Amino acid sequence: MRAAAFERLGRRLKWRRVGSGELPTIADRLISWDAPAGGAARHMFALSTIESFGAEPLRLAADDHRWALAVVFPGRLLVPCGDAEAIAAAPAATRRWRLLVGDRAAGDAALSRAGTDPALVVHDQRFLTVDPDRVPDERELPDPGLRRAQREDLDRLAELAVRLHVDDRFGPHPGQAGLRGYRERIASNLDQGLVWCVGPVGAPVFKLERSVSSGRYGVQLAGIVADVAARGQGLGRAAVAAAVRGALLEGSRDRSISLHVRADNHAALAAYAAAGFLDREAWRLAVRS
Repeated sequence: MRAAAFERLGRRLKWRRVGSGELPTIADRLISWDAPAGGAARHMFALSTIESFGAEPLRLAADDHRWALAVVFPGRLLVPCGDAEAIAAAPAATRRWRLLVGDRAAGDAALSRAGTDPALVVHDQRFLTVDPDRVPDERELPDPGLRRAQREDLDRLAELAVRLHVDDRFGPHPGQAGLRGYRERIASNLDQGLVWCVGPVGAPVFKLERSVSSGRYGVQLAGIVADVAARGQGLGRAAVAAAVRGALLEGSRDRSISLHVRADNHAALAAYAAAGFLDREAWRLAVRS
């Protein structure tokens, strides 16, 4: 019996597409996943993807002992979730991704299937979630004028995104083609009401986006960057605190709000702690530059 069990564990898993009838079970499993940050918070991107896109972007690798899910947007994004052992035992869910994001165990297991790639840059990150009791009110940390971004802000927002690309070591300045790519992505998010900024219309000095904005699963903040000249003045922590207060007002007081940040970005970690975030666990981000 024991030998047979080891034989089953050694079998190579395969990724398969998911049927719509499986979605409730998959969502329940993600929500209840045992994790330092809590399953629903840790897996809010995957859960919001199910909410918005259904089964199409999902791939499942499972047997009687192991279970893993991958969110796949070919050519763009790979988000591995679940058992690292299952992810490592299966072939790559996709080799066509530019950005990989996930908890460290799942992320590293997916990277073990990626092969050698000189263009690949791997980052240590921290995953943070908000403690509502720690969020400062406006008397403690006033709103610096956080507002929804407008079309007139788009060129400057794209420049700030490129600044973040360089600061976060995604690679060298991506040039005009990269700038256009960031502009197109931000324009799409702006049209969905997912981009906020601080500063005059047409000349913002701070940008913040939502990579998740779900009434059911919560909010994930992303793309947070201040202009170099505006740094060191408390703008980031004040704007993030205002964004958190706004997100909490949209839902219940215990609404999940998360973000992930480079592990050695101590200034950002301090700013997010001042805005009410707690450091929950190690996270992984990899990018092909």
